[in-house]
Amino acid sequence: MLKIYGWKRSRAIRCIWTLEELGLDYEQVPLNPHAGETRTPEYLALNPSGKIPTLVHDDFVLTESIAINYYLASTFPGSLLPRDTRALARLQQWTSWAVTELEPPMVAIMREGRRSAEQIDQTRIANSHAEVHQTVDRILERHLAQQSQILPGSDFTLADLNVACVVNSMPMLGLDLTPHPQVAAWLQRCLARPAWQRAQEKSA
Repeated sequence: MLKIYGWKRSRAIRCIWTLEELGLDYEQVPLNPHAGETRTPEYLALNPSGKIPTLVHDDFVLTESIAINYYLASTFPGSLLPRDTRALARLQQWTSWAVTELEPPMVAIMREGRRSAEQIDQTRIANSHAEVHQTVDRILERHLAQQSQILPGSDFTLADLNVACVVNSMPMLGLDLTPHPQVAAWLQRCLARPAWQRAQEKSA
């Protein structure tokens, strides 16, 4: 029995996409953190941080979206994980890059945008925009100019999925992908996958 807690407008979408790619049967519990649904005693017993997502697989409970994705891809083998140890290391490298280098300035933009109009620091937003564009151009755009997917010789792996989930948030934050044509084309290919489309059809 697989159960994923979290609505699709959060990092839980990474795990829902992975579940769909693997063709697994699962139950989604679409908790809304803004409505206090992650602060109930029942949910806090699963995830004391009160955050989403949380995966429950029979009697095993796991939090953090990247850890959940790796667990799913390794527990239910498919094409998402390469067999070669060096390719696996590259997968971890790209995933770490996405969540430690690319995502933080994007989170800063999002948090700044939640402030009232008179409190928003436009300079901070502009600096974060510049940082995101520079990071994408220097690393991902250059890499994809040499090959069509994240990992050499691969069609689509967990590396593509994890990185795509972060990059896909750029337009939502006003970060135009036009300056990064290779990234834009790669992301379009990723989001055209049937599993992503099924994940988007979730009600919440």
